[in-house]
Amino acid sequence: MLTRQEAEARAARVRACDYVLELDLAAGAPTYRGDATLRFDLAGEGDLFLDFRGRRIERLEVNGRLLDSPTWNGYRLWLPADALAASNTVRVVYENDYDHEGDGFHQFVDPEDGEEYLYTNFEPYESHRLFPQFDQPDIKGTYRLTVTAPAGWELIHNTAPASVEPGPDGRRRWAFQPTKRFSTYLFALVAGPYHVVRDRHGDTDLGLFCRKSLARYLDADEIFEVSKQGLDFYADFFGVAYPFGKYDQVFVPEFNSGAMENVACVTHNEYMVFRDPPTTNQRRSRAEVVLHEMAHMWFGNLVTMRWWNDLWLNESFATYMSYLCMDQATKFDSGWLDFASSIKNWAYRQDQLVTTHPIAGIVEDTDQTFLNFDGITYGKGASVLKQLVAAVGLEGFREGMREYFRRYAYGNATLADFLAAVEHGSGTSLAEWARFWLETPSLNTIAARWTVEADRVASLALEQSAPPEYPYLRPHRLDVGLAREEEAGLRVTVLPASIAGPRAELPEAVGLPRPDFVFPNYGDHGYCKVALDPVSLEYVLANIDRVDDTLLRLQLWASLWNMVRDQQLSSLRYLALVREKAPGEHHPELLEAITSNALLALGRYVPDEAFEPEARRFFDAALAALRQAPQGDLQKLWARTVIGAAAAPGDVETLCRLADGEIDVPGLVIDQEMRWAIAAKAVAHGLPGAAERLAAEAARDPSDRGVRARLRAETSAPDPAVKEAAWARFLGEGYGSLYLTAAAMSGFNWHHQRDLLEPYVERFFDAVPAIFAERDKEFATDFFRNLAPAYRVEKPVIDRARRLLERAGDHVLLRRTVLEFIDDMERALRCREFARAGTGPAG
Repeated sequence: MLTRQEAEARAARVRACDYVLELDLAAGAPTYRGDATLRFDLAGEGDLFLDFRGRRIERLEVNGRLLDSPTWNGYRLWLPADALAASNTVRVVYENDYDHEGDGFHQFVDPEDGEEYLYTNFEPYESHRLFPQFDQPDIKGTYRLTVTAPAGWELIHNTAPASVEPGPDGRRRWAFQPTKRFSTYLFALVAGPYHVVRDRHGDTDLGLFCRKSLARYLDADEIFEVSKQGLDFYADFFGVAYPFGKYDQVFVPEFNSGAMENVACVTHNEYMVFRDPPTTNQRRSRAEVVLHEMAHMWFGNLVTMRWWNDLWLNESFATYMSYLCMDQATKFDSGWLDFASSIKNWAYRQDQLVTTHPIAGIVEDTDQTFLNFDGITYGKGASVLKQLVAAVGLEGFREGMREYFRRYAYGNATLADFLAAVEHGSGTSLAEWARFWLETPSLNTIAARWTVEADRVASLALEQSAPPEYPYLRPHRLDVGLAREEEAGLRVTVLPASIAGPRAELPEAVGLPRPDFVFPNYGDHGYCKVALDPVSLEYVLANIDRVDDTLLRLQLWASLWNMVRDQQLSSLRYLALVREKAPGEHHPELLEAITSNALLALGRYVPDEAFEPEARRFFDAALAALRQAPQGDLQKLWARTVIGAAAAPGDVETLCRLADGEIDVPGLVIDQEMRWAIAAKAVAHGLPGAAERLAAEAARDPSDRGVRARLRAETSAPDPAVKEAAWARFLGEGYGSLYLTAAAMSGFNWHHQRDLLEPYVERFFDAVPAIFAERDKEFATDFFRNLAPAYRVEKPVIDRARRLLERAGDHVLLRRTVLEFIDDMERALRCREFARAGTGPAG
């Protein structure tokens, strides 16, 4: 861990850092060797530390002086004051282990062909796993890399190779061009026998890389198309040509996140190489990730935040710009629908947790940075940036960004610098906006209150509320939609409105024809929850399928979902509505959001005594919808929903018959991902022939995906011996990598196995403190997410979690994880009680 104060003190002393790094990689070895030379200028007096997490230091030289006994605690290497000067050269020769948890220098062996693949992943504070350095964003460096590696390997770095020559032992020696100046966490090295496809766009060489066993699935044409569109759009919007020469994108195995914006060497999660035919939603989602990482080449890489306080701005900006680019420059024209259904709803959920926090704030150390990769950093931040652009105008925002890059290229900047640039471009003061939107946590709810006389609107007002623990009322600029059914269809009258306090009248609405419903955030410009008034709610519950405005229909479904979570609409009523209305939904984006929320409601918010009949009703409705769905995306989405809804042995048997072709649905292809899900459910329910089915799928799919899926299915078995053996491996040696161990963990807990799993409730809570104290953060979060008894929505489990919280002490990650678990469980318990007691139209 590195604290903000330590980073500020070090940045005040260190200048002009340059790295020369030589790495020696041998095929099949558990370790690699490094020789790193750092040159930097230094001010002030006293010792100085480098960040370095390694296996063994063989040699340490400071300004030509050999230090025989380095002061090194395994992650900090101290340079004594008496060895330092105004200009310094430090050399470290070392050996290090490869990593297997997705961070650092990760090693993976493909189970299909035995080939070895390596890649780096460093954000926020992991690049010192590869070489000694100043691992903080505001000490930028240049890098000159040389690597000796097996002859059959491709090597990808932040720059193109300057030379590739024969090396020792039949290997090759790659010398890369020196880099421009950038932060250490953006350094990248990828190595292995990667399949490569190349293209060119203007002066920029483009590369796509993936494992050889995935080459047949790589959709290079569409990825290149989106990449070229993004390069053109961003260069024009920012007024700066792409700054880093070539642009490579690599799909890497066992990746912990979606992607990482390493300079000119973006790494992507392999889930975006579609092994099964994708839906349009999946392809659109991939385009967004491609464009998000590309936006970082300018915002984040060319100009970098000074410290992790501004991680939110880095990620929010890239998210907003990716959707803007997708909408204006690509064929994926439903991006803002996805923004409303996924990005904003992710933010709304995170913002209502007990661990909510302001968008902007002080991050005291790198451990806190890890916590802030969340829905507020990405989703809420992007939502309020969208709102900001609407307020200052797109042209003003564009000019502000051009000024920003003119001022700070190849340097560091802060939120204040960003706001000053936007103010310069737009001529608008942002101090009040920043105070209300960036410095206060949680979100507001907006409701419309209206009356009618003689079939005309007599009054209309907006009301704003805030949760009592965060009583902040903010300025909102909204469009209010008054919807009325007419012979030609639903007509929406749109009134612009502003509200900053608890209530705002809309006198311009008086005298308009009586609406059938009112929606206070028409067009989705505001960041707020919408509470439907009683008249509007009754209309929407009866007629939501008649709303032909796609975005408005999506927003109405989202409002209903938030009402379920807020105990204003029963989960049972919501599921009945989905069964009635969703089969007629023709837009894939909406259908995916509706059915995903329905499955979540079924698993979390339905009382235990109602679960089996509700699951059965939903399964039957989804199966009927599948039979009627047209071929293509809608059919695939309903097939996934049917599989997700199956909760009883008889329904799982139906899935097996569907997979085996005994139930005919014209045009339906049960892809391999679906087949694995069905096989796991068959094992979990102990169905006859489940073991044979599992073996058949493993033979059909011997890939790394198949290995993970088989592990998940195997730990799903309702067998005490299987559970005990799996538990011992979770706490012990694991399954070879974090990805494999997490896959096995994901099959452990099942709602219908609660009696079998009873002993592991207490064992889980007993094990958690040591896991968080002794294991890496990624392992600890995977352990908690997969093995916490969240399937038992009961007060005793919540009480046990509270006792765990008392033991968490000042461990920030553990405290936050347990607090969010308790918050989620308490909300689920309230929703179940509300559904159990529900009467009336919302019951």
